[in-house]
Amino acid sequence: MDPQVEALQVAGQEAIDSLLANSARISETLTARFPATSLEAVAAEFAKSSNPKELNAKVAQLGVLVREEAAVAGSVFRSAEMWLRIKTPSVSDGNNFGVEVQNYVITELAAMRTAVDGFTTTGKDYHWGRASGLDKLYAENKESSEKSETTEVVDAKPAEVKKVTSSKSSSSKPVAHADYAAYLVDTDVKQYHTCFNQLSEIRNNYIKAHLLFAKNLKRLTDPRGEGEDGRSGNVMSMF
Repeated sequence: MDPQVEALQVAGQEAIDSLLANSARISETLTARFPATSLEAVAAEFAKSSNPKELNAKVAQLGVLVREEAAVAGSVFRSAEMWLRIKTPSVSDGNNFGVEVQNYVITELAAMRTAVDGFTTTGKDYHWGRASGLDKLYAENKESSEKSETTEVVDAKPAEVKKVTSSKSSSSKPVAHADYAAYLVDTDVKQYHTCFNQLSEIRNNYIKAHLLFAKNLKRLTDPRGEGEDGRSGNVMSMF
C-alpha cells in the first residue's frame, strides 16, 4: 500500500475511534457552559452588564468555542469519509450490497461535515449583525444643516450698502430608547442559544457517526464479504 494511502487509513481509523470521546467532551462542555436555566434568566443576566461599547465576553467566547469544535468535527468526519473510500472495492458487477452500505454512510458523513463546517462562521455572523445593529441604534449620526442668510446693511452715508452673510447650523442625535437596550440583550441571548444548539448538534453528529460504524462495521470493512483471502461469500444485493 502506498505510504500516503496508508497514512490516510490510519488517520481515518483514529478518527472513527475518537467519535465517542469527542462526543463525551462536548457533553461535558455543554454541562459546564450552559447550566440549566431559562432564556429569560439569561436575558436578565445580560441586561445587568449590557454595554454597547463593550463585547459580551461570555457570548463571544462561546462563538469561538463553537468555531473550534466545528473545525475539529469537520476534520474527523472528513478523515472517516476517506477511510471508507479507501475500503471501497474496485468497481465490478454483482455483490454490491456492502458497497451500497458504504456509499450510504459516506453520504451521511458528508452531510454531517457540511453542517458543522457551516458553524465555523457563527461568531463572525453574530459580531457583524450586532455591530450593524449598534451602528444604527447607538451611533450619534449628527445631522447638521447650514443656512446662509444675506442681509443688507445701509450705512449713514447715501448709496453705501454692505452685504453681510451669516450661517446657522443645527444638529440632532437619536434618543437612546429602551428598545435599543432590549435589542442588544436579545441579540446576545439569541447567540447564546444558537451556540448551545450548534454544540449539541456537533455532539449528536459524533454519536450518529459512531452508531453508523458500530452497526455496519462488517460491511464497511469488508463490503463484499471476500475476507483477506479474496474469496467471495454472502452474495447479496439491495435490488
